[in-house]
Amino acid sequence: MSHGPFDALPASPFARLRALLEGCEPGDSPLSMAIGEPQHAPPGFVLEALQNNLVDYGRYPPVGGTPEWRAAVEGWLARRFKLDLTTGLLAQAAQILPLNGTREGLFMAAQVAPPKTQGLMAMPNPFYQVYASAALAAGAQPIYLDAPEENGFLPDLAALTPDILARLRALYLCSPANPQGAIADKAYLRKAYELAKKHDILLLVDECYSEIYDSDFETAPPPSMVQVMAEAQDSDAPVMVFHSLSKRSNLPGLRSGFVAGGTSAMARLNKLRMVAGPQSPLPVQQAAALAWQDDAHVAENRAAYRAKLDIAEQVFGTAYGFTRPPGGFFLWLNVGDGEAATQTLWREAGIRVLPGAYLTQDSPSGDNIGAPYIRVALVASVEQTRAGLEKLKACLDAHPIKGGA
Repeated sequence: MSHGPFDALPASPFARLRALLEGCEPGDSPLSMAIGEPQHAPPGFVLEALQNNLVDYGRYPPVGGTPEWRAAVEGWLARRFKLDLTTGLLAQAAQILPLNGTREGLFMAAQVAPPKTQGLMAMPNPFYQVYASAALAAGAQPIYLDAPEENGFLPDLAALTPDILARLRALYLCSPANPQGAIADKAYLRKAYELAKKHDILLLVDECYSEIYDSDFETAPPPSMVQVMAEAQDSDAPVMVFHSLSKRSNLPGLRSGFVAGGTSAMARLNKLRMVAGPQSPLPVQQAAALAWQDDAHVAENRAAYRAKLDIAEQVFGTAYGFTRPPGGFFLWLNVGDGEAATQTLWREAGIRVLPGAYLTQDSPSGDNIGAPYIRVALVASVEQTRAGLEKLKACLDAHPIKGGA
């Protein structure tokens, strides 16, 4: 019996993982490398600010954020993406709004996408599950754009045919990508922007891994769709970008992020959030403002992830299709059969990973481009990561999976 649009929602990848491993005991001391929950220490000054402002949990916070919070976010955007905000690019109050983590904003944003008959919303495949749930809640059909290795692990925008573009209400992009770490360059972002302008599409760009990138990008960090807006001098672009302190500052439990974008799109989102969106608590905004103002702890965080990528490169070389991801903190390893490898790694080595098929949607023919892969999160300490990756590689070598690279 159907109970609504969410019947079509793919199952949670972590619920599927629990079911896959149910009744299977770990073969060694368990180590989870399945969940992308940062485990580096959060900055102490942020936690101190929370402690010092607990009394403000007794006050209703402004939906649009405090002046101090907004100034901190504007300052970070200007520094990080070399923006001149004196041009009025994000001058309207509603053009930058606080979020309770990017997931909440990514879901809400789809609800204000332009209405179209038999509407569609497109997203990368592999994809973050909230994109699909947001599309279904908005009454749109999700369509999945494969992001295979031969396309640089980015969705092929040429796959958006004229018929799809005519019905497309929103397009989700993620850069750096989860799980492959691919970074969309300025030309790619500009092409997406031009499609959105031409076909009345709301472009929703998830940039929450933008501060986790490899040393090759030190002088030119991953670009933002806001830079494309600035270059086009388009303060009313059909664009929203999403950022968070979860990965940048190791504060996933703070549930603090922001969304910024064009005037019309953000005005619609602000109107919705005024009645349906939870405000970010005042102590959280006060702590978040301090985090956005400081870049030193972010550089230390990035260095720790690079050290773990060095370890991964030493351990794997080119085995299992290993390529050093330019962004993010996941490995996307081709092991032939991700589900079988996940079971083997847990049963033989106590290593918990996530099958790639659980992050991807089957094609109409039943194929799944993520099926050969596992996702490995490099969020533990450097020492735990080294031990875990060495054990993982030794287990895969000792128990080869049919079709493994």
